Amino acid sequence: MFLRKLTVILVPLGMLLLLCLLLPLLFSLNWFFGGLLIGLLLGTLLSLLLPLAGATRLREPFAWLLWVPAAVILLILLYQYLASVSPSLQIPVLRLLAVQPGSSGSWIVAIEGAFAAYLLAFSIRTGRGI
Repeated sequence: MFLRKLTVILVPLGMLLLLCLLLPLLFSLNWFFGGLLIGLLLGTLLSLLLPLAGATRLREPFAWLLWVPAAVILLILLYQYLASVSPSLQIPVLRLLAVQPGSSGSWIVAIEGAFAAYLLAFSIRTGRGI
């Protein structure tokens, strides 16, 4: 019991330390890929914290369907990258999804990446996987 409590305390602190060490490195990358890697790291770390918090490994019958919204988010991220690289690829209807290069666009990409990573990791952990 003590080892479980110690794990619940130390693993999130270790993840936070890892994140603090990696954030300056990831911010030095390109605005799109830096934000994307930050988001993927945050989403994966969040999904790994759930079992430590006491969430048991449940077999959800429809959890494998979470890859569908994750795939949609990843397709949106792909479109955002292609639209930022080549403005001629902007489709009029999808122009609303395009992000502008810079720090605010990087945070939007990071949030979208976090959602995609969380959905994929949760799908694999509780469902049959992909």
